[in-house]
Amino acid sequence: MLKTKANIRDLIINGKLEQANNAGLEYARHCGLVEIMNEFTKLGSRITAHHQQWHGGTISYDEYSRHHARIVHDLTAWLERLPDNPAPSGKKVKLLDEATFKKRLFYALLFTKIIVLARLAYHWSTGGFNNDQFQGTAALLAPAFAAYISVMLADYLQQHHNGDVSPRYLSGPLLVFSYWLFPLYAILLILFLEMKVKGVFSFAQMNLWLALVESVLGGYIGRIVFSFFKE
Repeated sequence: MLKTKANIRDLIINGKLEQANNAGLEYARHCGLVEIMNEFTKLGSRITAHHQQWHGGTISYDEYSRHHARIVHDLTAWLERLPDNPAPSGKKVKLLDEATFKKRLFYALLFTKIIVLARLAYHWSTGGFNNDQFQGTAALLAPAFAAYISVMLADYLQQHHNGDVSPRYLSGPLLVFSYWLFPLYAILLILFLEMKVKGVFSFAQMNLWLALVESVLGGYIGRIVFSFFKE
Protein backbone atom coordinates (compact mmCIF):
# COMPACT_ATOMS: atom_id res chain seq x y z
CA MET A 1 0.00 0.00 0.00
CA LEU A 2 1.32 3.46 -0.95
CA LYS A 3 2.27 5.49 2.11
CA THR A 4 1.50 9.19 2.47
CA LYS A 5 4.19 11.82 2.91
CA ALA A 6 3.16 12.11 6.57
CA ASN A 7 3.69 8.36 7.02
CA ILE A 8 7.13 8.62 5.45
CA ARG A 9 8.06 11.54 7.72
CA ASP A 10 7.06 9.44 10.74
CA LEU A 11 9.38 6.67 9.54
CA ILE A 12 12.24 9.16 9.28
CA ILE A 13 11.54 10.56 12.76
CA ASN A 14 11.53 7.03 14.18
CA GLY A 15 14.89 6.28 12.57
CA LYS A 16 13.50 3.81 10.04
CA LEU A 17 15.47 5.29 7.19
CA GLU A 18 15.49 2.26 4.90
CA GLN A 19 11.71 1.85 5.13
CA ALA A 20 11.24 5.59 4.62
CA ASN A 21 13.50 5.57 1.57
CA ASN A 22 11.73 2.57 0.02
CA ALA A 23 8.37 4.25 0.61
CA GLY A 24 9.65 7.48 -0.97
CA LEU A 25 10.96 5.56 -3.97
CA GLU A 26 7.60 3.85 -4.44
CA TYR A 27 5.80 7.20 -4.09
CA ALA A 28 8.05 8.78 -6.74
CA ARG A 29 7.59 5.77 -9.05
CA HIS A 30 3.82 6.04 -8.67
CA CYS A 31 4.04 9.70 -9.70
CA GLY A 32 6.42 8.99 -12.57
CA LEU A 33 9.14 11.31 -11.21
CA VAL A 34 12.30 9.82 -12.68
CA GLU A 35 14.83 12.26 -11.21
CA ILE A 36 13.50 11.81 -7.67
CA MET A 37 13.37 8.03 -8.14
CA ASN A 38 17.06 8.06 -9.03
CA GLU A 39 17.88 10.18 -5.97
CA PHE A 40 15.99 7.84 -3.65
CA THR A 41 17.83 4.94 -5.26
CA LYS A 42 21.18 6.61 -4.50
CA LEU A 43 20.05 7.30 -0.94
CA GLY A 44 19.15 3.62 -0.56
CA SER A 45 22.73 2.69 -1.41
CA ARG A 46 24.07 5.25 1.08
CA ILE A 47 21.79 3.96 3.83
CA THR A 48 22.86 0.35 3.22
CA ALA A 49 26.55 1.27 3.22
CA HIS A 50 26.04 3.41 6.34
CA HIS A 51 24.48 0.51 8.25
CA GLN A 52 27.15 -1.92 7.07
CA GLN A 53 29.94 0.39 8.25
CA TRP A 54 28.32 0.85 11.66
CA HIS A 55 27.60 -2.82 12.24
CA GLY A 56 31.05 -3.72 10.91
CA GLY A 57 32.68 -1.39 13.40
CA THR A 58 34.55 0.59 10.74
CA ILE A 59 33.31 4.06 11.78
CA SER A 60 33.15 5.85 15.09
CA TYR A 61 29.98 7.01 16.78
CA ASP A 62 30.71 10.62 15.79
CA GLU A 63 31.11 9.62 12.13
CA TYR A 64 27.96 7.53 12.35
CA SER A 65 26.02 10.49 13.75
CA ARG A 66 27.26 12.88 11.06
CA HIS A 67 26.44 10.44 8.24
CA HIS A 68 23.06 9.71 9.78
CA ALA A 69 22.24 13.42 10.00
CA ARG A 70 23.23 14.01 6.36
CA ILE A 71 21.10 11.09 5.17
CA VAL A 72 18.11 12.32 7.19
CA HIS A 73 18.57 15.80 5.73
CA ASP A 74 18.77 14.54 2.13
CA LEU A 75 15.91 12.11 2.60
CA THR A 76 13.69 14.85 4.01
CA ALA A 77 14.70 17.26 1.23
CA TRP A 78 13.74 14.83 -1.53
CA LEU A 79 10.56 13.88 0.30
CA GLU A 80 9.53 17.56 0.27
CA ARG A 81 9.92 17.60 -3.52
CA LEU A 82 7.26 14.95 -3.88
CA PRO A 83 3.74 16.22 -4.67
CA ASP A 84 1.22 16.10 -1.84
CA ASN A 85 -1.14 14.22 -4.13
CA PRO A 86 0.44 10.86 -5.07
CA ALA A 87 -1.76 10.37 -8.14
CA PRO A 88 0.19 10.47 -11.42
CA SER A 89 -0.24 13.80 -13.21
CA GLY A 90 -0.82 13.89 -16.95
CA LYS A 91 -0.26 10.83 -19.07
CA LYS A 92 1.55 7.85 -17.64
CA VAL A 93 5.35 8.00 -17.92
CA LYS A 94 7.04 4.90 -19.27
CA LEU A 95 9.96 3.97 -17.01
CA LEU A 96 12.81 1.64 -17.76
CA ASP A 97 15.77 0.82 -15.57
CA GLU A 98 19.15 1.67 -17.04
CA ALA A 99 20.52 -1.89 -16.87
CA THR A 100 17.66 -3.21 -19.03
CA PHE A 101 18.07 -0.33 -21.47
CA LYS A 102 21.79 -1.07 -21.83
CA LYS A 103 21.08 -4.74 -22.55
CA ARG A 104 18.58 -3.75 -25.22
CA LEU A 105 21.10 -1.36 -26.76
CA PHE A 106 23.69 -4.13 -26.88
CA TYR A 107 21.39 -6.65 -28.56
CA ALA A 108 19.94 -4.05 -30.92
CA LEU A 109 23.41 -3.07 -32.15
CA LEU A 110 24.54 -6.69 -32.36
CA PHE A 111 21.52 -7.87 -34.36
CA THR A 112 21.55 -4.77 -36.59
CA LYS A 113 25.13 -5.20 -37.76
CA ILE A 114 24.89 -9.00 -37.99
CA ILE A 115 21.85 -8.70 -40.27
CA VAL A 116 23.55 -6.08 -42.47
CA LEU A 117 26.84 -7.97 -42.72
CA ALA A 118 24.99 -11.24 -43.37
CA ARG A 119 23.10 -9.55 -46.23
CA LEU A 120 26.39 -8.26 -47.62
CA ALA A 121 27.90 -11.75 -47.42
CA TYR A 122 24.87 -13.18 -49.21
CA HIS A 123 25.23 -10.75 -52.12
CA TRP A 124 28.96 -11.52 -52.29
CA SER A 125 28.22 -15.25 -52.46
CA THR A 126 25.67 -14.73 -55.26
CA GLY A 127 27.89 -12.41 -57.32
CA GLY A 128 26.35 -9.08 -56.39
CA PHE A 129 29.70 -7.96 -54.98
CA ASN A 130 33.13 -9.03 -56.15
CA ASN A 131 35.90 -9.76 -53.64
CA ASP A 132 37.31 -6.23 -53.58
CA GLN A 133 33.86 -4.67 -53.23
CA PHE A 134 32.90 -7.07 -50.46
CA GLN A 135 36.08 -6.36 -48.51
CA GLY A 136 35.80 -2.60 -49.04
CA THR A 137 32.18 -2.51 -47.87
CA ALA A 138 32.89 -4.70 -44.85
CA ALA A 139 35.80 -2.44 -43.95
CA LEU A 140 33.42 0.53 -44.05
CA LEU A 141 30.76 -1.12 -41.86
CA ALA A 142 32.86 -3.05 -39.34
CA PRO A 143 35.10 -0.50 -37.50
CA ALA A 144 32.35 1.46 -35.71
CA PHE A 145 30.61 -1.79 -34.82
CA ALA A 146 33.82 -3.19 -33.32
CA ALA A 147 34.43 0.02 -31.35
CA TYR A 148 30.92 0.04 -29.88
CA ILE A 149 31.00 -3.64 -28.94
CA SER A 150 34.41 -3.14 -27.31
CA VAL A 151 33.08 -0.32 -25.13
CA MET A 152 29.98 -2.35 -24.21
CA LEU A 153 32.00 -5.41 -23.22
CA ALA A 154 34.43 -3.29 -21.20
CA ASP A 155 31.51 -1.73 -19.34
CA TYR A 156 29.98 -5.15 -18.68
CA LEU A 157 33.25 -6.55 -17.31
CA GLN A 158 33.70 -3.49 -15.11
CA GLN A 159 30.19 -3.86 -13.70
CA HIS A 160 30.80 -7.57 -13.13
CA HIS A 161 33.98 -6.73 -11.22
CA ASN A 162 32.30 -4.02 -9.12
CA GLY A 163 29.20 -6.08 -8.34
CA ASP A 164 25.56 -5.03 -8.43
CA VAL A 165 24.76 -1.32 -8.43
CA SER A 166 21.55 0.46 -7.58
CA PRO A 167 19.25 0.86 -10.57
CA ARG A 168 18.63 4.16 -12.31
CA TYR A 169 15.55 4.86 -14.37
CA LEU A 170 14.97 6.37 -17.78
CA SER A 171 11.92 7.71 -19.54
CA GLY A 172 10.73 9.96 -22.29
CA PRO A 173 11.99 10.79 -25.78
CA LEU A 174 15.34 8.98 -25.45
CA LEU A 175 13.62 5.59 -25.24
CA VAL A 176 11.34 6.28 -28.20
CA PHE A 177 14.22 7.70 -30.25
CA SER A 178 16.41 4.66 -29.55
CA TYR A 179 13.67 2.18 -30.47
CA TRP A 180 13.22 3.89 -33.85
CA LEU A 181 16.90 4.58 -34.50
CA PHE A 182 18.24 1.03 -34.77
CA PRO A 183 15.61 -0.34 -37.19
CA LEU A 184 15.94 2.76 -39.39
CA TYR A 185 19.73 2.39 -39.35
CA ALA A 186 19.54 -1.28 -40.45
CA ILE A 187 16.88 -0.62 -43.12
CA LEU A 188 18.88 2.17 -44.76
CA LEU A 189 22.12 0.18 -44.81
CA ILE A 190 20.41 -2.84 -46.38
CA LEU A 191 18.50 -0.60 -48.81
CA PHE A 192 21.72 0.85 -50.23
CA LEU A 193 23.24 -2.63 -50.53
CA GLU A 194 20.20 -3.73 -52.52
CA MET A 195 20.31 -0.65 -54.74
CA LYS A 196 23.90 -1.42 -55.66
CA VAL A 197 23.08 -5.06 -56.50
CA LYS A 198 20.13 -3.96 -58.66
CA GLY A 199 22.27 -1.45 -60.52
CA VAL A 200 20.52 1.65 -59.23
CA PHE A 201 23.71 2.75 -57.49
CA SER A 202 27.28 2.30 -58.56
CA PHE A 203 29.68 0.91 -55.99
CA ALA A 204 31.04 4.42 -55.34
CA GLN A 205 27.53 5.85 -54.89
CA MET A 206 26.60 3.04 -52.50
CA ASN A 207 29.71 3.70 -50.41
CA LEU A 208 28.89 7.40 -50.31
CA TRP A 209 25.41 6.74 -48.92
CA LEU A 210 26.63 4.05 -46.53
CA ALA A 211 29.23 6.49 -45.19
CA LEU A 212 26.51 9.14 -44.79
CA VAL A 213 24.31 6.78 -42.77
CA GLU A 214 27.28 5.73 -40.64
CA SER A 215 28.25 9.32 -39.94
CA VAL A 216 24.72 10.59 -39.16
CA LEU A 217 22.66 7.74 -37.68
CA GLY A 218 25.79 5.88 -36.62
CA GLY A 219 26.91 9.08 -34.91
CA TYR A 220 23.70 9.19 -32.89
CA ILE A 221 24.15 5.55 -31.95
CA GLY A 222 27.70 6.31 -30.86
CA ARG A 223 26.55 9.19 -28.65
CA ILE A 224 24.04 6.92 -26.94
CA VAL A 225 26.52 4.08 -26.51
CA PHE A 226 29.28 6.27 -25.08
CA SER A 227 26.79 8.01 -22.78
CA PHE A 228 25.67 4.80 -21.08
CA PHE A 229 28.72 2.54 -21.47
CA LYS A 230 32.05 3.49 -19.93
CA GLU A 231 35.40 2.02 -20.84
